[in-house]
Amino acid sequence: MQRHRIALVASVLTCMIPFAAMANNQNPNLNWGYTDFMDAAIAGSGLVFNPKIAFYHAGSLRDGDGDSLPGTNKLSLTAFSPQLIYVGKTELPGHLKWGAQMMGTIVSLNADSSLGLEAGNGMLGDLCFGPFVGRAHSLAKDWTFHWFGEFDIYAPIGSYDEDAAFNAGANFWTFEPFVAMTLQMPHGFEFSTRQHLTFNTRNNDYVNPGVTGDFAKHDLKAGELWHFNWTLSKSLDFISPMLRLGAVGYYGQQLSNDEVDGDTLSDSKERVLGIGPGLQYVHIPKGAKAPSVIFNLKSYWETGVENRGKGNRTVFRMIIPF
Repeated sequence: MQRHRIALVASVLTCMIPFAAMANNQNPNLNWGYTDFMDAAIAGSGLVFNPKIAFYHAGSLRDGDGDSLPGTNKLSLTAFSPQLIYVGKTELPGHLKWGAQMMGTIVSLNADSSLGLEAGNGMLGDLCFGPFVGRAHSLAKDWTFHWFGEFDIYAPIGSYDEDAAFNAGANFWTFEPFVAMTLQMPHGFEFSTRQHLTFNTRNNDYVNPGVTGDFAKHDLKAGELWHFNWTLSKSLDFISPMLRLGAVGYYGQQLSNDEVDGDTLSDSKERVLGIGPGLQYVHIPKGAKAPSVIFNLKSYWETGVENRGKGNRTVFRMIIPF
């Protein structure tokens, strides 16, 4: 009798939420709009503290066709991500600067779902760390190109509840090389982008009867993902050269479908486009030559969403050199 009851529940869930399990299979700790203005300009040397606070609210969850899942399905989160960056005091050959970063995340998740999709109670996100190398190139008067490459690793130390649809931790390793680039232009203009490629290992504790037809643990491998942030901004010299206003955005396109137990999960690629305004203020104390703190505030509205939540994200970031 118990076996028949479980089979019946699984059958009902399969009919109700065929796409719900496909949303948010990517690592929940990825950089969606965290980095922005003058992104690739590397600080002089030493330690930099880079805390970020993100507020996200999705008013709907979207399936593989971009349609809303039936009923009310909302997701809200608040994330605090403190990051420490070290820039070496010496240069590598070719005037290359080098360094490393480490970042953790504390997350508060809340889900309101007619389909019974729940958020895990754990608050600890995964640990991200990685080395980087880069430099600046003077192209012409008032034209400078900055870049750095980094290889990040997300270690699965975060909270994960196999019965929850949304978690602070991924329960799998993620490897993510990226390159950040900034072009400084005359009259205070700049364009920045950070281009990521995301590769995931397997989650061996994947439970979703809507996909597998049972409540047993299965192997889930989220597909490869390409995503990037971008900023186009200008200094507001008529107010203060330390104040900068711009358009900011992010885009993500999953390149391959997810896999469950080695089988391709069709129509499971995630996609999202976010765009909005951003503001930066650089505070340099009187008599100082370098900033003591940089404040960034931006907000993104999402569109073109598939297999994930669609909503609004607001990020406040500080950059504090020691």
